[in-house]
Parts: sequence; C-alpha cells; structure tokens
Amino acid sequence: MKDVSRLRERFLRDGRDRRLGNIASNLLRVSHWLQMGRDAETVVGLMRETASMIEWAGDDATEELVNVHRELCRWRRIWPLEAARGLLAFRARQMSERVLELSGLTKTSPR
Repeated sequence: MKDVSRLRERFLRDGRDRRLGNIASNLLRVSHWLQMGRDAETVVGLMRETASMIEWAGDDATEELVNVHRELCRWRRIWPLEAARGLLAFRARQMSERVLELSGLTKTSPR
C-alpha cells in the first residue's frame, strides 16, 4: 500500500497545472489498465488515488473536476463490472483528455 501522506505532500508541492496534469495522467492510466485487463483491486486502488488527488486540489477543483470526482466514485462503488470495462476505459480516457486541457500543459507557446 502506498504512503498516502507522502503522496499528498508530493502532490501539493506542485503548481496547479502540474497537479491537473498528474490527475489526467492517473485517469489515462486507469484507461490503460482496464484495457490491459488488470485486476479489479488494482484498478479500484488507482481510482481511489485519483479521487484523493482531486480532493487535495482544493480551490483548483473546478466544477468539471468535481464532476470527474463524482463519476470516479460512482464507478468505484460498482466495480468490478466486467461488462462495463470498455465503457469505463473510454470514459477515463475522455476525462483524462479534458483535465489535461484544463491544465493548460498542452498549449504551445509562441515562438
């Protein structure tokens, strides 16, 4: 089991953009792990970690991010649901892309 307090401390050291980037990265990892057939306990653990990151985001948690948190928690409560594995993988990827957009890390700087 991961040391949650160390994870939280490291997460909070980063600025807003990087925090959102880390959340997006975790969501993408959820999608990949589902596609790879990882076991339910591992996937739920990553969903829990990602939900915690959103909680730690505090004032940076926009309404969209709060909705991502809610959806993750709903999925976590009903998981494992093998018939929905593909759907959750798709949704996790969509949420990852949106959170990455919100982070601003994908914007190109003028040359």
